[in-house]
Parts: sequence; C-alpha cells; structure tokens
Amino acid sequence: LFRCRLDGDSCVADWQPVNLPAGQWNYYSYFFTHNDNLFFAVRRLADTVAPHQIYRMTNVGTWEHVCEMPRRLHAFGLAVMGHQLVVVGGCSDHACKRPSLSVYVIDLNDVCTGWHPLPALPCECLFPWVVAIDNTIHALGFRDSANRFSTAVLSLDMTTTASSSTTALSITSQWARNTIPQVPLAGCAPVVVNGQVVVIGGYTPGNRDDVQKSVFVYHSESGQWLPLPSLSTARR
Repeated sequence: LFRCRLDGDSCVADWQPVNLPAGQWNYYSYFFTHNDNLFFAVRRLADTVAPHQIYRMTNVGTWEHVCEMPRRLHAFGLAVMGHQLVVVGGCSDHACKRPSLSVYVIDLNDVCTGWHPLPALPCECLFPWVVAIDNTIHALGFRDSANRFSTAVLSLDMTTTASSSTTALSITSQWARNTIPQVPLAGCAPVVVNGQVVVIGGYTPGNRDDVQKSVFVYHSESGQWLPLPSLSTARR
C-alpha cells in the first residue's frame, strides 16, 4: 500500500509505502473512506472461522483496530452513507454455497453501539457493488450461489423513523428490485456522479469474452437506465 499527501488535485509529496496491519491476510479484503480516513476490512489467513476485522489508518501511517464485522462473511459488499457503514449480502463459506441475505449497519462515529440488522435481501447477493446515494443504498452487479449474474438493482431506502441514530434505527421500507436486462452488469465498474449511478463497461453474463463499450446512467427516482456515449475501447 502507498500513500501521498494531496493539496487540491496535486500530490505535494512523493508516494510513501505503508505497511498493512501485521499478519497474513485473506484476499477478501476491502478499503473504504470516512471523514478523510482510510479504513481496511480484512480477515487473517489463518483465522478460518473469525470475522473480518476493521482497521483505520492514523495520521502517522499506522493502523488502529476499530471493530470486527458482525459475523464471518465472504463476497459481501459495503458502502458508507454519512457516518454509517452498511454491509450487504455475501456468504459464510469460501465456496459461496451458503449465501447470506443479511444486511448490517454500524455507526462509524460510535462503534460502541455495535452492529444493527437491516431488512433482509430478497435474493442471494454475492460480490455486489454497493453505492450510497442520498438516503438510499443500491446493490448491483451481483451473482447468486450458482454463479448466475443478476440483471437487477436492489435498492433500500435508509430513511429512519423518529431518529437517525443507529441506536434507535427503525427502517420501515423493504428492498425494491428493478430489472435492467440491457445493462451488462457482470464485471462492470459503477461510480456515483452528481448523485447518479453510472455503470461503465462490463461483459454479458455467461460470456466473459463479450466485453462491452457501453456506459449507462441510472436515475434512481424513476428506476430507469439511459445510455451515455460509449467508451472507445471495451472494458471489464
């Protein structure tokens, strides 16, 4: 891992290597940011039954332990919405034959309150891309335990009743499902631009050689996908 100090869009210092937390790590690892801090969710290679551990990089480049995941999971997705970390789907085994429909949330500003369950997923959701827009979580580009890619976007309105505190989190909505057969979600790269999900490239599910140049934008309010100008080169 390397880091440099930025001033606006410019790097004002040379890239410096940063050691990861001590140990041998499983390749199912995740990086995310919150309040300009870099977080690292990872499981030790030797810990066959332990959940992922979450670390935060300090200002001096060392790592401090924040908390552990709510349970042992692989192939899950995560996103940060405000000060909340949301973990979506995954499975409890390396072979991905025991999928989890569970969704969890924790307050990164107060991890002592612990993890809280959210409404369960309506279907298996392995290796999802998860993005947060306003108060809604979207999961896309996922597959099931039979390795079949889904042509759906799953969306959960995270608006709370009475309180936005994780200690009193009460979400009344359930996951909504929008089917998008024209969008090659397998191997795509989704990003959030101006509050909208943009899906770049990808390939046709079931045919990794059918790589696409397409770019689509998802309007979450209407549930519609619209094409944008294509890439010059197909990418996945």
